[in-house]
Amino acid sequence: MKSVVTTLLVSVFLVLSQVAQAHPGHDHSHWMSSAIHVLSVLAVSGVILSAVVYKQIQRRRKNDQ
Repeated sequence: MKSVVTTLLVSVFLVLSQVAQAHPGHDHSHWMSSAIHVLSVLAVSGVILSAVVYKQIQRRRKNDQ
């Protein structure tokens, strides 16, 4: 089950990254480019961290019962 979820997530991220970079306004020379990329990475990291914390809380509750 874990490998299926991992494969699905990797596939989605690969597809989405290609779509995001395909639009004509994706300019790496723009002065805001670095900040936007950092904010995007922080947002994705926040979602992943939230999922990890949620899973840990679920496991602890399950073990306490």
